[in-house]
Amino acid sequence: MKGISRINSKDIGWLVRIYRNNKVISKFFGDNKFGGQEKSLLVAQNYYRQIQQEYPAEPKMPFREKPLRNNKSGYNGICETFSRNRKGEQLPCFCVTWANPPNKPHAKKFHFQDKQERRQALKEALQFRKQRETEILRRQRKNKK
Repeated sequence: MKGISRINSKDIGWLVRIYRNNKVISKFFGDNKFGGQEKSLLVAQNYYRQIQQEYPAEPKMPFREKPLRNNKSGYNGICETFSRNRKGEQLPCFCVTWANPPNKPHAKKFHFQDKQERRQALKEALQFRKQRETEILRRQRKNKK
């Protein structure tokens, strides 16, 4: 059950935990206090439903707004990597990744040879990524209507 865990330690019972707005809301429902495992579970489930109504989940963006800490390109969804040709040689490229709903991953690579081509490949990759983001947002708005 999402948000409800069984605790079998010093106290035995159910722990309800929900994360909202960088806060943790949690409450323990002990078997002794509520008259057994089944009864404490019912009380915990009711509490979980009540908390979900009081603190509804905020809608998430379909993609990250900030790049991950280990992202070396500095741009969300774009990484500098390489692919190999049939001879096994490394070909440097920027790889753009995105996920179309229902979260099917996609990727496109922009290859380059020297610094001049690298700048151009990065520019093309950024432009392509922005197109995908606007397309995903447009599709998401359309599905909400």
